[in-house]
Amino acid sequence: MKNPSTQPFGEQVSPWKLLIITLVSSLLGFQLIGSFLGVLAALPFYDGSFMDFQFAISDPINNPDIRIPLMIMQGIGSAFGLIFIPWLIYTKFLKLEFNFNQARASLKPALLVFLIVVFFMGANSVVGEWNQNIKLPHAFSSLEQAIQSMEENMKILTELMTGFTSFGELILGLLIIAIIPAIGEELVFRGLVQNHLVRITNNIHIAIWFSGFIFGAIHMQFYGLFPRMLLGVLFGYLYYYSGKLSYAIIAHFVNNGVAVVAVYFHNIGKFDFDIESTESLPWHQVLLSTGILIILLFTFVSSVNKAGLNEKLDKNL
Repeated sequence: MKNPSTQPFGEQVSPWKLLIITLVSSLLGFQLIGSFLGVLAALPFYDGSFMDFQFAISDPINNPDIRIPLMIMQGIGSAFGLIFIPWLIYTKFLKLEFNFNQARASLKPALLVFLIVVFFMGANSVVGEWNQNIKLPHAFSSLEQAIQSMEENMKILTELMTGFTSFGELILGLLIIAIIPAIGEELVFRGLVQNHLVRITNNIHIAIWFSGFIFGAIHMQFYGLFPRMLLGVLFGYLYYYSGKLSYAIIAHFVNNGVAVVAVYFHNIGKFDFDIESTESLPWHQVLLSTGILIILLFTFVSSVNKAGLNEKLDKNL
């Protein structure tokens, strides 16, 4: 059985051209068309005139009632830019077929993916704290201040959008922050970008790490770049070793979904730990998480290899 994560995709088109088309169309689809459609979808959920809506969108931090419309805008933009636009361009304009082996994920590997992501959070926390404390050279002090100011505003905006206090808002948060990005971002960064980079570099590991870097960088948060990059690398290897994009999607959903649920329980006073904290876990917990993570990864590879063999046997019967 061929592994779609390493097989040529759209051989008749230059991989560089496909890479640029993917990144540009997804970004523009999200920022322009998706945002416009998002505004149209969000307007009915805002109690005010269109002018009031525009003013609130321009200053959401001081207009907390814009929270739900903002979430709807983000969800529509993500779905359109990361799912619909790539599908439209590749299938209708480029006349290419998606081939990501969307066969149903097996239960045991899926459970292992859940545990892998949970323990990866602990191991990755030390990278997150290190990234937060990076200091640029004195010559770039003005740039550093600008980055810090921008990210502080983004942090406040994120806290506003994740201020879930009801079960309905939790479900909406899971849809907007976990489900849609899991499908869309894995389709774009692992299914498309990583595949094109394999053709460009002829090396799956370079492709995984570079697509992970692009994944981290495109979120436009310097002080979260490296932990997010490593997260993208993890997703890339889950796709590579399993040959199924579905496991990367599950991992992405678990990562975002656990954060959304934890924030919700923290908001309603049922959970004291702040999952959005950038502080690292104690070193003994980091080492323990890393050790368990390595064991889980080896177990996952063994499990998907066995599952793949069983699939071949089933097809031959």
